[in-house]
Amino acid sequence: MNAQLQRGFSLVELSLVLVVIGVLAGSAVIPLTSVIRQSHYRQTDAQLAIIREAMHGYLVSHGKLPCPLDNDLINPAKTDATASCQRSLGGVPAAALGIMGERSASGAVLDSWGNPIQYAVSLSDNKTMGQVGVPDWLTTGEPANVGVEHLDAGLSLCRVAAANRCSRVDLIADQIVWVVYSTGESQSATGIQVENQDSDSVFAVTAYSSNVDSPFDDQLVWASRSELVYWLLRANWLP
Repeated sequence: MNAQLQRGFSLVELSLVLVVIGVLAGSAVIPLTSVIRQSHYRQTDAQLAIIREAMHGYLVSHGKLPCPLDNDLINPAKTDATASCQRSLGGVPAAALGIMGERSASGAVLDSWGNPIQYAVSLSDNKTMGQVGVPDWLTTGEPANVGVEHLDAGLSLCRVAAANRCSRVDLIADQIVWVVYSTGESQSATGIQVENQDSDSVFAVTAYSSNVDSPFDDQLVWASRSELVYWLLRANWLP
C-alpha cells in the first residue's frame, strides 16, 4: 500500500478541516438564532390572540373587565375580589381568564420570553351617570348604569413615543378600553417602545425594528370602546 495513503492527515490538513467546519457552523448559527427568535414571536402572537378572545368572554360573562394583577403580589386572589378595581396597569390574570400556560408568581400570563404580558385598562369614570368614583369598565354593572352613550375610554395608540398625549397626525386610534402587550425579547426602554413602559395612557404601535437607535419589538392587541359596547349589547348587559 502506498505510504502516502497510510500517513493520515497532517496538522495543516486538520487545521484546514477545522476552519471549514467552523465557517460552516458559524454560518448556521445566525439562521438558527433567527428561526428561534421568530418562533418566540409567533408563540407570543398566538398567546395574545387567545388573551383577546378570553377578554371578550370575561366581559360577556361578568359585564365588566378583569382587574390587572399587581405583579408584586404573591397572592393575587384578593386583587379581583372587590366590586371595584382601581388598578390601570398590571399582569394578565391567567386564572380569571381561564388561560393555560406559564405564569408568574403572582399568576400573570408569561410570554414566550418568560416575561409577564402587560395589561392596561381605561379607568374612565363618568361624573354624572352611574356610580361616581369607580372605573366604569372594571365595576360590576357599571357599564349598564352609565349607559351606552356615556361610556368613555381613555387609552390611545400612537405611531411614535409621545409625552402623555399623541398628536393628531401620529394618532392611530383613541377611545381604546384596554391594551395587552408583550415587551418582546429586548425589554429595552429605548426608541419608540419606551412609550409602552412609562405607565401613561398612550401606547405605541409601529413596525418591527432591530435598529439600535430606534428598536421596536413589542407586540400588542387592544379593544376599542365601540367593539366592547357591541359585545355588551349582544350579551344584554346594556339596555
